[in-house]
Amino acid sequence: MKHRTVDYDVQEVQPGRWRWNIYPGNGNVQGPVKFRTRELAVEACLNEINDGIERTRRAARKVA
Repeated sequence: MKHRTVDYDVQEVQPGRWRWNIYPGNGNVQGPVKFRTRELAVEACLNEINDGIERTRRAARKVA
């Protein structure tokens, strides 16, 4: 799946235990195995992607 040009997926690690995975292009980032539903894992993943983009933008402004 893709959100804001970033690839991601979610996986059920154990019954009722989900995690997200983000593939930013240079490896992958795994979220914790703590989400009870796929929907909660997707929501947390999208938030993590959005936060990461914002952190990158803030860091770029500090350098400029």
